[in-house]
Amino acid sequence: MVNRQHMPELYPYQPAAPGIEKIIRRWLSVDSMAGVGIDPVVGKIPEEIWEEVGGKGHLSDGITLFNERIIDATAASAVDYKVNSNFFQGSAGREALANTFAYLKQSYPDVVRICDGKFADVGHTANAIADEIFGNLDADGVLLNPYMGLDAIKPFTEWKNKLVVLCINTSNPSASEVQDLKLFDGQPLWRHLLREGMTTWNTNGNILPVLSATHPENLRDIRDTIGDETPILLAGGGTQGGSLERSLPLCLDGHGYGVMISASRAILYPKKRDEETMQDASRRSFDELRTAIELAKAAFND
Repeated sequence: MVNRQHMPELYPYQPAAPGIEKIIRRWLSVDSMAGVGIDPVVGKIPEEIWEEVGGKGHLSDGITLFNERIIDATAASAVDYKVNSNFFQGSAGREALANTFAYLKQSYPDVVRICDGKFADVGHTANAIADEIFGNLDADGVLLNPYMGLDAIKPFTEWKNKLVVLCINTSNPSASEVQDLKLFDGQPLWRHLLREGMTTWNTNGNILPVLSATHPENLRDIRDTIGDETPILLAGGGTQGGSLERSLPLCLDGHGYGVMISASRAILYPKKRDEETMQDASRRSFDELRTAIELAKAAFND
């Protein structure tokens, strides 16, 4: 849990949720808004990892070690790790998932740990999922699909010390088929859900939205809608081709932060240059993301 002492001078207000305070402290301590998505594809894990764990028969050990190497290469400046639980299948995968969260908590406790499952289910099932993610894995936050309504979300928001990240406006190509449907007032469905999520549902102040860098036109008045104190998880800025130059300036808070932007495939499976190790290549790719974010921010400030 975050040590809830007075906030740094740049952020004089006290966030309602300890999880948001943890994000703010991490932004300031590393002067970064970059994160890493942990999406381990077994077939893409380098052979050197399997050799080190004694072969592909040691599946959990191989996935765990691969994740740890990526984390070690990037943790000095990472704000968050978004661990996609859907890539951890079977008993070996679930063991590696637990190992990864345990490693993050033990080795890098100041980094924000998010479980990306995009879960959605009826209330009693949502309770069981929340117990697993927040209780057993001890994630700081979870990604949810909010399109089932409040009863699928509330079991998570009741964990007041945890973050609930709602996939409001996403970067997948067909998202507009549902999310852009116009309501009676002419507003798209995702805008209605954003307002509901950040007001009516947000009784504990621990809900954050996922918004898309692939549709910067949707972000023009986003801070007017959600306020200045809510962090945004900005998706689609990596291999999905979203424009950081156009989208990031619209999402920044009044202190020059306000956003978490992660990449996964580009960092997990980079093309190695001569003499680079796997970790060197991942670190370089992460640094490129961080630099791209800083350049987009600097262009806005200029």
